[in-house]
Amino acid sequence: MHLTRREFAKGLGLGAGSFALSPLLHQMEAHAAGRAEGFPRRFVFVVKSSGLTPEGIRPEGIEVGDGSRLLDLKLKDYDLPPTLRSLDPLKDEMMILEGLSGCNFQGNHSSYYGALSCHHSPEKPAAATLDCMLGKLNPAPFKNYGFSPNGHSIGNNYGPTVQDTAVFPRISAYGQNKPMPYQASAEKAYRQLFGSALDLKTGGQREFALNANLLDFLKDDAKRLAKRISQEEREKLDHYLAAFDSVRARNVKLEGMQEAISKNAPEFSNQYTSTVFTDRVSVFFDLASAALITGLTNTISIRADWLSVKYATFGFKRTSVHDIGHQKVTDNGLKRAAARDVIRKFQVEQVAKLAKRLKSVPEGDGTMLDNTMIIYFSDTGEAHHSQRREWPFVVVGGQGHKMKMAGRYLRYPKYAQEGHKTIGNWYNTILQANGGPRREHFGQLDAKLKDLDLRGPLSELTV
Repeated sequence: MHLTRREFAKGLGLGAGSFALSPLLHQMEAHAAGRAEGFPRRFVFVVKSSGLTPEGIRPEGIEVGDGSRLLDLKLKDYDLPPTLRSLDPLKDEMMILEGLSGCNFQGNHSSYYGALSCHHSPEKPAAATLDCMLGKLNPAPFKNYGFSPNGHSIGNNYGPTVQDTAVFPRISAYGQNKPMPYQASAEKAYRQLFGSALDLKTGGQREFALNANLLDFLKDDAKRLAKRISQEEREKLDHYLAAFDSVRARNVKLEGMQEAISKNAPEFSNQYTSTVFTDRVSVFFDLASAALITGLTNTISIRADWLSVKYATFGFKRTSVHDIGHQKVTDNGLKRAAARDVIRKFQVEQVAKLAKRLKSVPEGDGTMLDNTMIIYFSDTGEAHHSQRREWPFVVVGGQGHKMKMAGRYLRYPKYAQEGHKTIGNWYNTILQANGGPRREHFGQLDAKLKDLDLRGPLSELTV
């Protein structure tokens, strides 16, 4: 017999809290109705600016030589570089990918939409980007959700000076001339995501105060549900509720730090209003993990930084990311390469935090991390002023995505050499392995590589 979600919730004796428990109830409903239904395949794209140098992510001891041959090595045989050490516990569940190119999607300091669409489109999107395609293939209440810790308005290469709300960082698009907005306000993101889940309405005004205790709201329904489900499902429920609690806990911490907030901060209320950039990035990663665990979205894009950011937390009070890309020495005395290492280390630590959180949540015979692919890369290839002949990626998780990634260092032959591949091949691989259409090419082809076979996915990764 087919059960509706309302009938299923009613059968369990649940009340208003079933709105917030809806994604979990959906999985349980499927089991109750006897439907075979796999777990969703999730994706997190973490996009940094100013390039991602291959040397910065390459395991120690690996020699690439003249770059003319394919390298396929096991990560367990090498030490990760210092800036990736936070991923050490996840070496068997990650991949480092080098040698791909994307030379024909150019722009000033960035490839903009081209970084995920493989189309030359610096101002307006020419086609849908990979993240939005995957969001459509893996639907959830929010097909796609984007976080940008302070924003980036169209037409401005360096980012605004104010705290925006909905912004367009020129990274993601639903289709031609259809850019995807990112959320720059942590408080508004919290309300959009969790207020919608709870279906809260007060008069004509939709509001969700951050000091509301979600666990109190849910606890009666959670207790009734816990009595009627298996031990395995009860453990999943505990993690589900903990995701809400982790977001609330951060808010409580910020309340105690009110006096420490900068005098120039926006009006302090019970919201995520810290103006410290690294704090804002960390908040968005916390929100991302909560949104994934609660099932509100399966595809998230996070803009890790942009060119005008000054990492004051690390002593770069006058030197922006753009400045670091040009200057040999920063304002705190660090040389350029060392400064980039500091920033990369922080960003990878956020990736590791997210991955470890998902790995703690059981799902089927494995964990949520098995069904979540986290992809860390730059919107401009390998350097600040990049030729895009190299476009490195660090991939964590996703072992349930029908791709052979676990514990691998994979480097393709350098640009124009026999066997060379592009990020279009890589994106084609991801798309086809996760239910997308089979196609010869993803995006535009590089006219300078017309003598190479760039059709289809990367055979080294296909199952």
